[in-house]
Amino acid sequence: MRELRLAHERAANDSSFIEPDPKAEMARLADEFPGALRELDRRTMDEINRRVSALQSAEEDPTRIEGWMLAQHEFHRFARGALATKRWLSTQADIPSDELEAAFRAALPALREEAALFATSLEEIGSPLRGRVMDIVYTRVAGELGITERELRALLHG
Repeated sequence: MRELRLAHERAANDSSFIEPDPKAEMARLADEFPGALRELDRRTMDEINRRVSALQSAEEDPTRIEGWMLAQHEFHRFARGALATKRWLSTQADIPSDELEAAFRAALPALREEAALFATSLEEIGSPLRGRVMDIVYTRVAGELGITERELRALLHG
């Protein structure tokens, strides 16, 4: 993420620098870390650099793991699962609702492993309240971490 921002800022400030096409890297980043592109746009470079340093410190010393790190990890894990489940459901209109869970469980080996997190929530993912799958993710992650959604959002978004 940091490299994408640095290349973009360099291209904006140095007319001799031609920014590499970021589309493939952005697509990979969005697939692996849903919501990261929004974060890329919103965070300052100082904050991105601070977080990279904090992550490096936590890798060296697990006692330095911060709450936002756990929140980000769980958020991305659940978001990947919810989005994979939603994509699968969008291709299954012909399966009767009483057979859907069995079909989903049979399809799990071909899906992202995180999709299994939603094996019993197919109806909820297929038709989320207010049409927002990410609201389900926030609720599930907050429950997983034993915090409120408000606390989770603060950890994720500052």
